[in-house]
Amino acid sequence: MTTSIKQVKPTLIRGKWTGHEYHVQRELGEGATGTVYLVTHQGRQLALKVGDDAYAMMSEVNVLKQFQKARGGILGPSLVDVDDWIDDGHVRPFYTMNVIAGSELQTFIRRRGRIWVPVLMVQLLGFLEELHQSGWVFGDLKPDNLRVTNEPPRMAWFDPGGMTKMGRSIKEYTEWYDRGFWGMGSRRAEPRYDLFSVAMICLQLYGLTHIQRSDQTKATLKSQIMSHSALHPYQSVVWQAMNGDFQSAKQMKQALVQAWQKKPTDKRHHNTMKDNASATDPKHQKHNGFVNKLLSFLLFSSFLIFLLALYLVSQVFI
Repeated sequence: MTTSIKQVKPTLIRGKWTGHEYHVQRELGEGATGTVYLVTHQGRQLALKVGDDAYAMMSEVNVLKQFQKARGGILGPSLVDVDDWIDDGHVRPFYTMNVIAGSELQTFIRRRGRIWVPVLMVQLLGFLEELHQSGWVFGDLKPDNLRVTNEPPRMAWFDPGGMTKMGRSIKEYTEWYDRGFWGMGSRRAEPRYDLFSVAMICLQLYGLTHIQRSDQTKATLKSQIMSHSALHPYQSVVWQAMNGDFQSAKQMKQALVQAWQKKPTDKRHHNTMKDNASATDPKHQKHNGFVNKLLSFLLFSSFLIFLLALYLVSQVFI
């Protein structure tokens, strides 16, 4: 369960070593290792995370350096600055990240519809697959740590505070998304820990949020999932992830895509799912590039023919 450091509500944070000044706009979130603020620096908006534990903060900085590039079809934050802040005589380490423009995951789904849930989950699972292969588990995976960018919609993550080396104890978690809280497994960092969190995110996005922990939690979870009509046809996939049946994010992603393909839906949304699922395929990217160039050429040619036709018509009537 997350705990908080001493609550700070600064208006200005100045770097001890660089002298850079960050004007605090508002708080974005708080976790076990620190508090994240929306700040401005020289007219640019950034996310600044400040904490008390220098070792924990440096660990997060190292994670950002490793995963700041887009992976698995999902964006992540880029490290901007690392420094210390002298707060009332106390030295507090902090770092700043770029702000990824977009909507909160739950806000996006409310606006655009649940048809986007499997699309975004496929993107998320692609990122988790690469994260796990690199020896890390996300840990504190929840909607609050996810965003959806603007057109085209793409999943993005921020705040690496919960990321944990494979095999170690999860260092930061939120109860609803934690399998240990539900008695569905340990808090050891492994791929299935994150997949349980993905399943719980799906439950929340599909409106199944009234489940209570009890002596029969496992049976209750399965019953609620399999009887929740809004989850059809993803009930089996969600339950398998929750029950630890998938050994990897790749397995869950494949099962989710197969469930989508079996779902009666219009061709436009089906193609959206396929496009997002293969967004990182080099052949797919090359094909898209060719198609885009061909369309541009045809449009330009059509425009030239239109101009020529206008010219010929004008000559007839002169």
